[in-house]
Amino acid sequence: MLPPLTAQRWLTSWVADPLGILLAVGLTAAYAVCLVAARRRGARLPWLRTVAFLLLGVGTLVVATCGVLAAYRGTLFWVAAAQVAVLSAITPLGIALGDPVGLLGKAVGDRGSARLSRLLRGRVARVLMFPLVSSLIAVGSLVLVFFTPYLETSVSSAGVRELLYLQLLVTGSLFVLPLLGEDMLPEWCTHPVRAMFAFVDGLADAVPGILVMTAPGLLAARVPGFVHRTWGPTPLWDQKLGGGAMLGIAECVGLPFLGAVLVAWVRADDAEAKALDAELDRQRAAEAGAAVPGSSRGGPASAAAPATPPQRDRPWWETDPRFQERRR
Repeated sequence: MLPPLTAQRWLTSWVADPLGILLAVGLTAAYAVCLVAARRRGARLPWLRTVAFLLLGVGTLVVATCGVLAAYRGTLFWVAAAQVAVLSAITPLGIALGDPVGLLGKAVGDRGSARLSRLLRGRVARVLMFPLVSSLIAVGSLVLVFFTPYLETSVSSAGVRELLYLQLLVTGSLFVLPLLGEDMLPEWCTHPVRAMFAFVDGLADAVPGILVMTAPGLLAARVPGFVHRTWGPTPLWDQKLGGGAMLGIAECVGLPFLGAVLVAWVRADDAEAKALDAELDRQRAAEAGAAVPGSSRGGPASAAAPATPPQRDRPWWETDPRFQERRR
């Protein structure tokens, strides 16, 4: 039985989890290699994405699998619930904000990027990463953890514990990676549609925490630390605190996640507007050059050229290539 959880033990309680260490080292090394390869090809990644990947992604992974959340997960139910929420929500969000898929595409070049795109657009990947499907998988995964013997077994079995960690990371990433990345969703999943999916997921993420808080009986009642502990909250109150921790973490992550989707929407609209303006400027320049055929030679021929009435700008929806293609 571990001693009471104090402020000092929040900083000094650490365990060496093999999977957590392996994933942290592997993700950091792979990200660094891709950064170097992308820069050699002339591509750049905003430094804030790297910070988000290392601190919010890898950092929370280390704390959740090797820090106090891992040390006390078999003693306090609310700590185990908070660990589950961190691994399924915060860590995948931090990894996705680092844009690892986009960075990998820049690092491997055009051919490698095309192969990666084909892989992500495969039938299985598109089904699993479709927001409605991946959101249901993530929510169902959390319900499975707490309303089956899964959590109890993970406390006593190291192999099941590592499997649980992987499951939480994968199910969380299946939802956030496509919404914050590019070319992983169908073309009709525009940024407004993605924002709607993010909003709906924020509501759905509250369900597991509410179910745990309102459960009439004890969950994971065969874990000795949860039931026979001589300090801290009572088992039932500990369980309610766990549901509240899950609910709080899910909602605190949902708002930044929705904000990230909205920021990506604004940036995409800005880039699209700039590309459209450049295309319209090119068309106007081509029309102006064709209107005065003798202007490039100069001399009497250009002076005798008949005057051409000035061209008027047409409405943007008539000149936008996207709408022209739809009309055709």
